[in-house]
Amino acid sequence: MLSVNNIEVIYDHVILVLKGVSLDVPEGYIVAILGANGAGKTTTLKAISNLLQAERGEVTKGSIQFDDFEV
Repeated sequence: MLSVNNIEVIYDHVILVLKGVSLDVPEGYIVAILGANGAGKTTTLKAISNLLQAERGEVTKGSIQFDDFEV
């Protein structure tokens, strides 16, 4: 199971790009993230994949867990 709880992401220690994003994906399920351009879909996936550091971003609040392990 993937669990994202109330995450907040900031780029360059200044720009708040995500606030309060939460989702749960039970094992065996497939989920789509939909939204307009600039809505934060890619940033959400980068936060879940732990790829934000490559773009000077960081999760500053909340938690991401996969199979009971903190990501």
